[in-house]
Amino acid sequence: MVSVGNRQSYMEVTGFSSEVREQFYKVASVNLCSNISGQILASLVMSPPKVGDESYDAYFCERDGILKSLARRAKVRN
Repeated sequence: MVSVGNRQSYMEVTGFSSEVREQFYKVASVNLCSNISGQILASLVMSPPKVGDESYDAYFCERDGILKSLARRAKVRN
């Protein structure tokens, strides 16, 4: 079995003039080299399944399980 790593990033720049934002994006874009699977993963993160989609139930069940687990572990540490 071959393990393939995926990476993606998200950047939002607010509170700056359009000229400054443009420079931020230009610098950030220099290091971008997303492959096809990375682009697909980023797209999925930004637009999860909608009601009626085949994967809707499985997606939200898994997401809710992860969030509940994180919340439970956060309470244990506090």
